[in-house]
Amino acid sequence: MISQVSKLAPVVARNVVAQRQLSMATTQSVDKLNNILEEYRAMNYTQELPKRFRTDIVNAAASSNCLIYSATAAPSTSSSSSTTVSADGIEKLLQNIGAGHRMSRSEIESILREVGGSNRAGEPENCFISKEQMLDLISVRKAA
Repeated sequence: MISQVSKLAPVVARNVVAQRQLSMATTQSVDKLNNILEEYRAMNYTQELPKRFRTDIVNAAASSNCLIYSATAAPSTSSSSSTTVSADGIEKLLQNIGAGHRMSRSEIESILREVGGSNRAGEPENCFISKEQMLDLISVRKAA
């Protein structure tokens, strides 16, 4: 019985992150992003499992990053940028799937700022999120 509880702990923690309260505008932007991605999946990933599609999308957005941000230094290019997803990465992903015109840069940045939050008091909000946060974001199911 204890082993079952310990196996469920990561799932529970992940669901808590996914259930974070977002503003109404950001919630609408997340829904819009999910609708765009679902339309693309239905047309181009019909033979793949949805999880595989989401993983491919997150990896594509992360590999499209132009910059990596550091709390102590100016933005710089880096191979480690593949661990985060930036507004540039999502914007490039949407352009690559032919949906760049369907979501504005400000909508994308709004999502990233609310989900990414701020690391320290007084520090500006981040405009990037981890790959895990992006996966949670696009895995959110709409309430029935």
